[in-house]
Amino acid sequence: MNENYNRMLLRRRFCKRVVLMLTAFTVSFYASVLLFGGFKGPQVMRLTDLNRCPACYGVTVCPELYSNQITLDSNHWNMFNAKNIYYGYTKSNRRVVLKKLAHDWELKEFDDKLCDTWHLKHSCKVIQLLNMTNIDEKLLNIVEFNLSWPDTKPRKGLVMCPYAYSVYDLIQSLLNNKRESYKSEIINIWTMLSINPEPIILQVIPKSKGWPVPPFGGVCGRLEVVGHEGEPLSTLLHVAWHRKLKYAQKILDAAMDFTFKHDRFRFYLMDWSLDNIVANGKDEITFVDLEDLVVLDKHISPKKDLPDWYQRYSRELMGPGFTFSIENMCRHHLSDHNLWAACYILAGDDNPLIYPIPKKVNTSRPHFDRLLSTCLNGEDRFRTVRKLQHVIEEMLSDEKIVGFGAVR
Repeated sequence: MNENYNRMLLRRRFCKRVVLMLTAFTVSFYASVLLFGGFKGPQVMRLTDLNRCPACYGVTVCPELYSNQITLDSNHWNMFNAKNIYYGYTKSNRRVVLKKLAHDWELKEFDDKLCDTWHLKHSCKVIQLLNMTNIDEKLLNIVEFNLSWPDTKPRKGLVMCPYAYSVYDLIQSLLNNKRESYKSEIINIWTMLSINPEPIILQVIPKSKGWPVPPFGGVCGRLEVVGHEGEPLSTLLHVAWHRKLKYAQKILDAAMDFTFKHDRFRFYLMDWSLDNIVANGKDEITFVDLEDLVVLDKHISPKKDLPDWYQRYSRELMGPGFTFSIENMCRHHLSDHNLWAACYILAGDDNPLIYPIPKKVNTSRPHFDRLLSTCLNGEDRFRTVRKLQHVIEEMLSDEKIVGFGAVR
């Protein structure tokens, strides 16, 4: 009798456990459906890492993401996305790119060091950053580190020069100047400068004002939303040569714009690459990776540490490949870095965009090849690029050139 009773008791306990497990599973399953919007797989809010705010990029586009105004493209979803770049659509069917702006291991490394960086307890909670009083000092410290030409640790992201304090003028237009939100906004900016300054740059030089950068949709947590502007030039090397010539024209125009267009700052891009420049169906180009750059304040009053400030800096022959001196760029009010870099991706020794030049072009305009060589190896690149711009404009109006087919 006791034995049968024990068996019944064990059976009841087992059934209760099974029921509890099934209930827990059902609740968690439907909770995830309610939170993330359906049964069709991962949704965009999963990518935001909102729980890491204010150590995030901001929350400007969160309402649109939360209300499914922007949805992920399931055809391009990859759970193991090493670059953390995703694609999606707006309700108006506008294609967008969603970027976490760092690899997972970089974000984890940033989070692991966060409490120590702010001199808090190792087990601190990220919300405690809003209680800090040295936020402006931390912002300046990270810019000063990138400006110090460090040997032990590599610089990362934006270099503000010749003096770090110019960063406050750079970011002024991004701030609401409301006392209650100032701390969180400054921590957002500090986070972007620590991880990837691209959202800052896209707002300082917006596409709406003619800059060759993606339209900025906003940020939510650690996710940036920008417009999808085309395919990388590295995948378009098969197109007709006259289209490459259009790309070349716009690349040279962009080099001049990044150097001269802004009334306060120069933007020297450190990562010129055919992978980081995209083109659309109208042959318009866009620079899509703005993580590594030098921003130079051209309106500072130079101190004694800048004896050569009013001289132009021309890139020295520093060896093969894409090499440059950040220190020299920052010690002069004007550098030809962008111009040389543009000519390098057009005609350098690493998969040049414009080569091979068709024989008919070389025969009728041998000076074009010479100008490209002069831009790479000559002294006055400003003068050379202006000549190149004139020659390319004239070539693009020549039906004999525009009528060329694909490069053989």
